[in-house]
Amino acid sequence: MNFEFTEDQIALRDAAREAISRHRTEPVPGTAAHNTELWKALAELGALGLPFPEDAGGMGAGPVEAMVVALELGRAGVRTAYSETLTAATMLGEDELFGAAVEGSRLVVPALFEPMRAWSPTPVGVRADGDALTGVREPVPYAAAAPAVVTTAATADGVGIFAIDNPTFTGARLDLAGVSARRVDGDELLVQRAINLGTLLLSAEALGAMESALHLTVEYLKSRKQFGVPLMKFQTLTQRAADMYTSLELARSAVYYLAMTLAIRPDHAIGVSRTKVIVGKSGRHIGQEAIQLHGGIGMTAEYAVGHHTARLTEIEHTYGDTRYHLSRLARGVSEYGSLDLVS
Repeated sequence: MNFEFTEDQIALRDAAREAISRHRTEPVPGTAAHNTELWKALAELGALGLPFPEDAGGMGAGPVEAMVVALELGRAGVRTAYSETLTAATMLGEDELFGAAVEGSRLVVPALFEPMRAWSPTPVGVRADGDALTGVREPVPYAAAAPAVVTTAATADGVGIFAIDNPTFTGARLDLAGVSARRVDGDELLVQRAINLGTLLLSAEALGAMESALHLTVEYLKSRKQFGVPLMKFQTLTQRAADMYTSLELARSAVYYLAMTLAIRPDHAIGVSRTKVIVGKSGRHIGQEAIQLHGGIGMTAEYAVGHHTARLTEIEHTYGDTRYHLSRLARGVSEYGSLDLVS
């Protein structure tokens, strides 16, 4: 299968890379601040509307192009609400907030997590009676910068999608009791498609972080000397770096394949779980090895490899961790077809 980018996709990658370089900020330990200037630059580039049709106000591209941008964000180690914006926009459908989200005039983020609960795409403690909601969403990503959110709630007829303007947060916590909400046309399938896209983009960001972590590690092994020779001269260390490269390429194949799959089947949840497991395991392996092969410097907050590893850990636990997706795959194992390798 051909995983090479087209000329247009390469041009998009270069444009995104240039925008990121102009608005890149150094990460600060313990924070996940939204890079507003970079987000605006991505909006001017049209990146916020990439997977949406032109007649809806998007760019008429697809998940592959959105993945290209997310990959560059992960490689640079910057934080901005890119995957969150596209996830929220997918959930909004034809709501009035959709246009503001994709053109970048208003930041809209999804509020899908519940405190003290394992991940579930179906709301558990959040309920709706008409437009009146009850329950809590926490943590809400980039809450401090978000003037609007889109969330889900259990309704009498299933799962409803609701848009909330000017919510009041307590840190990253959103108490929905007494909040004025507006129901959006959409159902559980639309929510699943939004989560699938968001997971793809986070996985692509993780792939970019893995690339940078491996690059930093290889450069360190080339430059750092022990007993008068570079560390790369020690066979055990180079073998461990080679194992990191194997994990990276496995994750790359999974992410690229998922992007192409979602372009055809946007509701393909099993493919998302397969990718999430591969990316989660690969990211953990590469992050841990990168820190250990850097020695003491890998543990410092001033060095980038630790930030990449922290981001990989955060992504692994977003929209279900590796264990969750392994369980999801195991529940459907009886439905998998068999292949006769002899005949």
